[in-house]
Amino acid sequence: MSRQRSDGDLRLKGLGLGARFALSMTIALTVVLGITGGLLYSGLSRISENRMTTAFSEAVRFSRDVPPTRKKPGGFLHRSGVRIQEFTYRDGKKGTVYTYGDAEDPLGKAELWVPDTETGASDLLRLLVAVLTVVVLVGAAVSYWVAGKVTKPVLALIEDVRRIAKGELKRRTTGRGEGEIELLARSIDRMSADLEEARRAEVELSIRKREREVAAGVREALLPLATPMLDGFDVGAAFLAGPDFGGDFHDFIERADGTLGLLVCGVSGNGIPAALVGATARSYLRGELERCEDPVEAFRRVNRWLHGDIRPGMYVTALYALLDPAVGRAQVLCAGHRVPLLRFDATEGAIRVVHPEGIALGFDKGPVFDRSIQLVETPIEPGDRFLLSNAGPVELHNPEGRELGEKAFYARVLKHGELETTDFLKSLRRDLETFAGPDGLDRDISLVTVRREP
Repeated sequence: MSRQRSDGDLRLKGLGLGARFALSMTIALTVVLGITGGLLYSGLSRISENRMTTAFSEAVRFSRDVPPTRKKPGGFLHRSGVRIQEFTYRDGKKGTVYTYGDAEDPLGKAELWVPDTETGASDLLRLLVAVLTVVVLVGAAVSYWVAGKVTKPVLALIEDVRRIAKGELKRRTTGRGEGEIELLARSIDRMSADLEEARRAEVELSIRKREREVAAGVREALLPLATPMLDGFDVGAAFLAGPDFGGDFHDFIERADGTLGLLVCGVSGNGIPAALVGATARSYLRGELERCEDPVEAFRRVNRWLHGDIRPGMYVTALYALLDPAVGRAQVLCAGHRVPLLRFDATEGAIRVVHPEGIALGFDKGPVFDRSIQLVETPIEPGDRFLLSNAGPVELHNPEGRELGEKAFYARVLKHGELETTDFLKSLRRDLETFAGPDGLDRDISLVTVRREP
């Protein structure tokens, strides 16, 4: 709608320059010619009257005092019966003789000798020159006025365009006029607004691109460099990247006593803030879980530190399993993590859910978190498998917008639970990508698994 309105604003309103110029000249010349026509009529009447009076006066005087030298033969007879002939007199000057009647007429013959005079012609010439001069001057004045009306806003628009070309994209035109000038001004304003919007979009795109590059770098740094080897166990992990970079990560904690920690964490939000929070949480958790004998105490310390370091509203969920290969058991802690530890029971061919109590890291500075955190133990028998994941698999959407959910995800884990770890991860990944469809995964997915060899 706004685009249509903008296009409508760019339509020409009123008369164009050509029409306004023609109209201005027509009106001005009509007025001038009307005035000069009246003056010309008055002048011609006066000149004609003066010439007639002068001609008759000269004719009377001339007929008596200056007899002609030679009358040209011929002439022509007017329908009134007056014969009109030319004559010449001294120094070759010319005149006209008007004759009525003849010698045989009882009343006699009447002749009027009229010499030529230039008085009327010179007066008429002066009048025509004056009228032409007035018309030219008025036309020039009107043209100058119209040109000024056009060039002044055009010069202002040129200055506006020069400023815009130097980068002042917020500038709007100061030159205003009518018709094409107004249309040109609106077009320039539209152009500068579009350029400003394009530059803003380019800056935002550059910022987002840089953020994605930084977030991608941080995300790569969050992933473990290698998968540990553990006698009697098949350990593996997979990270499936979605379109939005976040702070979710997984890690392996290799302890000096031979136990192995499996860790999966989810971070609220996305982009650089989430990636930085994830990096901070990983550093705290790795340091405390490596050296602290009690994983519960390690979680409590990390919670206090994160609460002081991250902004309100952000948090980190964590699922941790400390595997003791010597006894085939694991200690499990959960800090607000949505997806529990899934244990594939090879004997019964079923999925067991291990989901201890606990709130997310960073929500509370200590008292509530310390009371809620819970540690549980679970066995891992020969052929059994543990799977830890972030919330990505259960929140995954297909092209119709339907969420995969816990039950469907658990069913896929159960389906492939007996496979070797490498094949298990490949099959699970294929199922998730098939569900997501051709558009691909819409979120990050972290998977950590360990299978006890039969």
